[in-house]
Formats: sequence, structure tokens, C-alpha cells
Amino acid sequence: MKYCPNCSAQNNDANGFCAACGAPLVQQPQYAAPQPQQPQNNAADMQAKLAASQQRAQQASSQMQAQYAAQQSGAPAQPQNAVPQQPQYAAPQQQYPQYAPQPQYAAQPQYPAQQQPYAMPQQLGVPMAQLKTNRSLAKFILLSFITLGIYPLVVMSGISSDINTIASRYDGKKTMHFCLMSFIVAPLTLSIYALIWYHQISDRIGNELKRRGIQYNFGASDFWLWNILGSLILVGPFIYTAKLLKAMNLLAGDYNVRG
Repeated sequence: MKYCPNCSAQNNDANGFCAACGAPLVQQPQYAAPQPQQPQNNAADMQAKLAASQQRAQQASSQMQAQYAAQQSGAPAQPQNAVPQQPQYAAPQQQYPQYAPQPQYAAQPQYPAQQQPYAMPQQLGVPMAQLKTNRSLAKFILLSFITLGIYPLVVMSGISSDINTIASRYDGKKTMHFCLMSFIVAPLTLSIYALIWYHQISDRIGNELKRRGIQYNFGASDFWLWNILGSLILVGPFIYTAKLLKAMNLLAGDYNVRG
């Protein structure tokens, strides 16, 4: 904004004349009155300048002599006006306490392991199903009369299936199903294969008892001794059946725990 020198009114910067009174807004420059110059003493100034130049020349000559002497002695030259450097102290290093080494004790004597009276059976696996362990001779005889001979077929079919479940993954064998043997294969072989089937399943059950470490005596000899020869004294087949059911109960119980 511009102010009019005549009426002091405000005007835009682009205006050349006052909008109120019409006076020109350009101010005339005011020149200051010339100041009278003081006479200078030229002789004194010349002497001061000459003395200053001589002092600078002496300082330069001294610096050159000091540099030449430093070059001759091999030490770096220090300028006259150089500020002396402060000595640098090394930072103190932290010292950690040193611990005495731990004493080394002699190894404990190893004593021989106490021998067990028999080898412990190893962990076999996970059971695929829970097998029956409640077979008994009394129930076998009673239900055989009640069901007119059907219950023995159910029990022996279960035994043939259970022994495959227990032992097949270890001995690689497979026992034929009891119903297939009784109704098809045995009649075709005039009951000869029935003797072979009982011999094989009795021997397989006895081998599985030994492999699992179960202390019970049973095998193919029990079939021939009690079921065949014992039939002459009538009680032999019952003794064989009781031993067969107990052996399968022991195997099924061990399988339900260890697989």
C-alpha cells in the first residue's frame, strides 16, 4: 500500500496519483547535506602500514625457517600460532572377575545290570480292537445245549479270527475261518483237514504265547494228547477245550494292553 504525501490517504501500489486529492504518489528523493571531511594525517597512516607489513614479513620468515628446520630433523613443523593439542587418554577397559575352574569329579563306577530271571517282553504296538477275554468251559457247555450246538460254532469262529488279529502281523500266517473249514473243506477231505486245522491253530497259539512271554503251557501236543487220545476217557476233549479257551483269554488280554 502507498500513502499519499499530501493527504495521507491509502492507495494501491499500482496508482501513480492519490485517489483522494490527485497528488502524485512518487516521493522525491531527499539528499543529505554533505558532511565536512576531517583532514587525515597521511604520514601517520603510512608509518602504521609500513610497520604492519614488516611484522608480517618477519612472521613469514620465521615460519619458513621453522619448516626448513623440521624437514632437516624429520619432525613436523608447528606453526607459531598453533594451539597445543590436549593429550588423549585411553578409556579404561572394564575388567571382569575371573572365576576359578570348577573341580572335575571322577566318573561314577558303572555296575553291571542285575540280570532278570526272564527276558521282559518288548512293547509291541497299538491294539486294533478289544478282544474277548471272558471265554470259559462252563459257559461253553451250557450254551452249547441251549443253542443246540450253535454256540460252539460262534466261539471257534471267534478264536480263528482273533488269532489272525493277534499273530498275523508277526508270523505272517493266516488261519482258515472255522465255519469254512467245518462246512466245506472238512467234508471234502473226509474230516482229515479238521485234524490238520486243530493241529495248526493249537501250535500257532502256543508259539504266540512263548513269543509274548506268557507263562502258560499249550500247543499242538495238547490237541493230540487230550482231544484225540483223551477221548478214550471221555474227559479229554473237555480238558483240551478248557486249555484252548484259557490260552486265547491270555493272548487276548495281552493284546488288549500291548497290541
